[in-house]
Amino acid sequence: MPRIGFVTDSTADLDPAYYDEHDVVMVPLAVRFGKESYLDWVEMRPETFYQALAASEVLPKTSQPSAQQFIEAYDRLARRCDSIISLHLSAALSGTVQSAEIAARQADVPVTVIDTKLASLGIALVLDEALKARSGGASHDDLVEIISRRSSSVSTLFYVDTLRYLEKGGRIGKAAALVGSLLKIRPILQLGEDGIVAPYKKVKGTQRVYAELVQAVADHAAGGPVKIALVHAANPESLQRLKRLLDEKGIAFDVVFESYVGSVIGTYLGPGAFGLIFCPAET
Repeated sequence: MPRIGFVTDSTADLDPAYYDEHDVVMVPLAVRFGKESYLDWVEMRPETFYQALAASEVLPKTSQPSAQQFIEAYDRLARRCDSIISLHLSAALSGTVQSAEIAARQADVPVTVIDTKLASLGIALVLDEALKARSGGASHDDLVEIISRRSSSVSTLFYVDTLRYLEKGGRIGKAAALVGSLLKIRPILQLGEDGIVAPYKKVKGTQRVYAELVQAVADHAAGGPVKIALVHAANPESLQRLKRLLDEKGIAFDVVFESYVGSVIGTYLGPGAFGLIFCPAET
């Protein structure tokens, strides 16, 4: 049976132990405070990052992995794999896919680079399903199709306390229209099908934020079970509240992942943000 390797990047917001356990190579992005640069999830853990972010007078910078980092990752896998699938953060948010594509042309085995058009645990949900299919003997082409289908079924909604971080970081996308008009309005944002940040709804009060997020899952579930991933930016209480409200709504759901938002994505969301990422249990 052909051996298929997987590569992803740190914006999947999974603990590095996950990659070790599931035989996945993770290529980290970096976050920089002044002259000091740290590898996301490797040298800069989220717990440390949000403390540093709160203390920093300027917004940190982020950078994509170099093509050389991907070349090295593909070379390691090529020694024991017949082909590689490399799935990554939305190309609308980062040049990571571009670096991977440059490296793929130099690899010793075939490499398929996939722009999931997702971020954070949305990537993780896709990766998790692909890994299960690999264990079941799926071929390279089958896995690419599974990843494409699952990526298009994932919905990403998130709440931010302020749009300042997205705006200053240049990742605000179609939500730019909301800047300067919020006051007591709470913005719920989404990652659209094109992988660009866009407005979802504007509501008054945090209570309505939670209600709208839960209702979105109920609307998409249509009575069927859903897989859920929950992320937070130094706001773990938000996840407990979401799970309680989902239960009370009578939604059949399976929480596949819960995680901090890592330092790279967290640079643009800011502290206090949280997200609800979900997809049908079956596609």
